[in-house]
Amino acid sequence: MDWCSWLSKTSLEHSLVHEYALTFAHNELVQDDIVYFNHEFLQSMGINIAKHRQEILKLAKKEKKSRSSRNHILGLIVAIKQAKKLLPERLNMWTCRQGSISNFAVAPLRNYSTRWKAAMLKRNTKLATAKQETPRVVHNEGMLKRLKGMQCFKT
Repeated sequence: MDWCSWLSKTSLEHSLVHEYALTFAHNELVQDDIVYFNHEFLQSMGINIAKHRQEILKLAKKEKKSRSSRNHILGLIVAIKQAKKLLPERLNMWTCRQGSISNFAVAPLRNYSTRWKAAMLKRNTKLATAKQETPRVVHNEGMLKRLKGMQCFKT
């Protein structure tokens, strides 16, 4: 790990960054060791000023948070992949019974628009024939008087 670039994210002076980076490299620390940083650990390596340890620990805390959020995202991705694999198996297990056909045929969706059009055409045909066969009955007396007044209804 490049300890100089990592420590340069702190507010420490450049000379201190270089010194502490050499200390971390001399102690053969790697990036995974950041999780174990605490005041006692840093002091045992020779970082005696508390403010410097505090700055390094702030940076280590940020690193831990970013790592944990990455781990959560990776865990979520793994869970999604496992679910994609297991879901068809579980659905197949729930829907198939012993002795039944294991392969399912996908039935095409019914097209109800053609059925509806045919039913409407049949209805309209019935209405048209009913209109032609039945005579009109006038129930309104005022209309009946007007019709009798016309020459075609006079006897």
